[in-house]
Order: sequence, then structure tokens, then C-alpha cells
Amino acid sequence: MSLGQIFLTALLYTLIGMGTVFCVLIFISICIWLLGKAFAPKKPAVQAVAAAAAEPEEPEGIRPEVVAAIMAAIHQQLKDEEGVPEEGYIVRNVRRATWRHTS
Repeated sequence: MSLGQIFLTALLYTLIGMGTVFCVLIFISICIWLLGKAFAPKKPAVQAVAAAAAEPEEPEGIRPEVVAAIMAAIHQQLKDEEGVPEEGYIVRNVRRATWRHTS
């Protein structure tokens, strides 16, 4: 057996081995995806709409007490740092975040 034939045989074995590993990994990932779909909690559409309608609406803006607490925390933090003037900041806008946690 020549060196070229040995090289081609080794290359063929490498491709067969790597191909087998990737096929098995793809098969495992498809099985995991199918199990996730099969055992996912399902909410009927009627309950989902009723739950969305039952959620209380949050009032626009933030209560003044919360804004005052945020301002006090910012003031205390800047007062503790060196080189920052006490009146060197202005909070122009405080608003509620629009995103929600899904968990």
C-alpha cells in the first residue's frame, strides 16, 4: 500500500466518523426539540384572552414618591463620590420600563 492510498483511506475514515457524529448530534437535537414541543404547557386560547383582559392596567407615569426615592439615591451616590459637585446633575426624565419578565 502506497502512502497516497493510506492518506486517502485515512481521509475516508475521518469523513465517515465526523459525518456519523454530526448526524447523531442533529438527531439528538431534533429529539430534544420534539420533547420540548410535546411537553410544553398549553393554554387554551379562551383562557389566554381572558387572562389578558383580567390584567389590571398600570397607570401612566411613576408615583412622585418613587421619583423622590430615585432622586435621593442618585444624590447620595454622587455625594459619596469624590470630585463630583453636589448640584452637577439633573434628572430630566424618569419613566417606567415597558418590557416584562417572562418567568
